[in-house]
Amino acid sequence: MQIDLKGRTALVTGSTQGIGAAIATGLARAGARVAVNGRSAERVRDSAAALEREVPGADVVPVAADVTTEAGAEQVAE
Repeated sequence: MQIDLKGRTALVTGSTQGIGAAIATGLARAGARVAVNGRSAERVRDSAAALEREVPGADVVPVAADVTTEAGAEQVAE
């Protein structure tokens, strides 16, 4: 199935590994701008770089924040 997500933005929480990383990759392949999120800045940075390598030309936004807190959720929303 082909899905065109060009012009759309997707936030994938917990996207530094496993299912979240796979979802972020699929969304990037479909053309979405993908915000990669996790609590560890280093892991988020590494995951964003890996996604950019795997999907050349992908629009990836790394956002390190704990979305289980109000402050973290506000940080992601910015």
